[in-house]
Amino acid sequence: MSPIPPDMLSRFGRLPRNPAEVWQGGAVRIPAWVENGPDGKPYRPWGAFWVSLRTGVVHEKSDSSGGIPAPALMLEGLLEFGLKRELAGCRPSRIEVADEALATYLRGALVNAGIAVSVTKDLAALKDVLAHLAEHMSGKPLPPGAMDGAGVTVDRVRDFAAAASDFYRAAPWRHLSDEDLVHVESPVAAGLRHLTVLGGAGETFGLGFYETPEDFESLFDARDPEEYFEQRGKWAVLYGPIMDLSLHDADLWEEHALPAAGDQAYPVAVWFGPGGEIRRPDAGTLADLEGLLLALAATGEDEMDQGRWSKEVRTSDGPKTVTLCLPELLEPFDAPPKTRPGGIPDRRAMERVTTDIERFMAASNFGSVEEANAAIQERFVGRLADAMPSTATTPLEKAQELMYRAFDSRGRRRIQLARKALQVSPDCADAYVLLAEEAVTPEASLDLYRQAIAAGERAIGPDIMRDQVGHFWGIGTTRPYMRARMGLAHCLQEMERTDDAIGHYQELLRLNPNDNQGVRDVLLPLLLITGHNTEAGALLDQYADDASAIWKYGWALWTFRQKGDSPAAQERLREAIKINRHVPKYLTGRAEMPEMLPDSYAFGSAEEAMLCADDLGEAWRLTPGADRWLLTFAPKPKTGAPKRRRR
Repeated sequence: MSPIPPDMLSRFGRLPRNPAEVWQGGAVRIPAWVENGPDGKPYRPWGAFWVSLRTGVVHEKSDSSGGIPAPALMLEGLLEFGLKRELAGCRPSRIEVADEALATYLRGALVNAGIAVSVTKDLAALKDVLAHLAEHMSGKPLPPGAMDGAGVTVDRVRDFAAAASDFYRAAPWRHLSDEDLVHVESPVAAGLRHLTVLGGAGETFGLGFYETPEDFESLFDARDPEEYFEQRGKWAVLYGPIMDLSLHDADLWEEHALPAAGDQAYPVAVWFGPGGEIRRPDAGTLADLEGLLLALAATGEDEMDQGRWSKEVRTSDGPKTVTLCLPELLEPFDAPPKTRPGGIPDRRAMERVTTDIERFMAASNFGSVEEANAAIQERFVGRLADAMPSTATTPLEKAQELMYRAFDSRGRRRIQLARKALQVSPDCADAYVLLAEEAVTPEASLDLYRQAIAAGERAIGPDIMRDQVGHFWGIGTTRPYMRARMGLAHCLQEMERTDDAIGHYQELLRLNPNDNQGVRDVLLPLLLITGHNTEAGALLDQYADDASAIWKYGWALWTFRQKGDSPAAQERLREAIKINRHVPKYLTGRAEMPEMLPDSYAFGSAEEAMLCADDLGEAWRLTPGADRWLLTFAPKPKTGAPKRRRR
């Protein structure tokens, strides 16, 4: 910083001294974040703050470095505070600071100003001013900090932070999903007896707690999860960047160098309640959370599969034995499966009845169609799949039945059943497919999908692989192989091995031109994005009768690429707009895409348009002039007619 002007002190010394004026000052972090600091990380700049206890007026001064203000900058800010009439316009009788070194510096500088300088550890007025400033900048009251919990100390927060770091590094979400409800059988605070591990989807990491198992089930049945949380209180441990912490917690972590597992792994323990209420744990609850984090961090995959396990941990409250349980894993394999949350069935499980009927018919000798239908009605109609007598005889058929049960199950139970199926028959492709879907890394998924394809080929046999090309999906035994190949293609696409993925998609359509898996809807955008226009044209022509939005807009884009703004391209675009008039506004950015895409749609609807724009958007943007061309023909936004005002 530049030196203080020499006449500044003398002018300050000539100001009238107000006996009622007491100022508090200190070097504090400004209550706002700068996202990109000098090292590329977010930071909060420091400022030299002074506040009058009499008027509440505050003055802040900082330099361009954003670092901790030097004593000289603190002095300059103090002098400005007094010299500016709109701030104070006088000298105070006393100054209060929290730092002894700063107090010594100011006493020497102000020796002729007649101002007492004292050291006060709790600068309450300055803290209040900063809190009000932070609330003003955020537009809402500040949330409580970790130290606001009863009995919480810095050492307890440090122990919690260390346990949270261990948990994050152990990454138990590799083995447990938010469908696995863990029961805490050791004594813990109310609201912590049932939990799920968050992070399997790669978005929100931590722990979510439930009062009862019924609360857990009702969350997945709720139409609006946010509304569910507004009606019930819930504890959680969540991770995020330091900017997501409350300002109190951010200061705590920085001032005391508390541990964090990474830039995106600062932990917060919090209770969310109805109406936006937020609470922080007291000392006992924080220690319970610490123990649970330590126990889960130390738990291996094999221990989880036992269904119940215990861990000895040391917390702020001393040593504890933490006993955890996954009740569903204690059930025998033939127990009725717990259906997946939300009641959404896995379509693969629905093949079981069809497969059973096929095997039943193949093993029977009926004299007429009527006799066969009557037998099917008696054996299968009106009965739950699990209540039907099994028709499986070979190891592969028995392994596949385990997989139908796995598809109907949830969480860790699915993995257990898939591994059991492979013990029964190593040719069970669906078992490898499910394990690939649950794998943590793309590389692990890729290896499992390849094993699935090899298993599927063994199960099908060379004769069917050779003779039934073009009819694969109609043969039940080929479907696991087809699923494996589809999964492999998706995995390769995610790994940006695009040409390899295209080859597998094209092979799937060769094996099954009826395209029961919807391969063409994935393949067409990929061909257009990668500039394989010849193959894209052949694919469009192969399914020329497809009347979906993605096909019609894909036709229009392909024709524009080949012939420009020609009558043929214009006709294709008019056909597409007739099929779904909503697509152009999403393709051109006139309408904002939702954060989460719809999971169902009707033909011609806005939901179909969103999905179409998501699929074709990149290909459209990569085509020079396509956006302008689309806007020329796109439907104009409707504007309401002006209403007449009655006299």
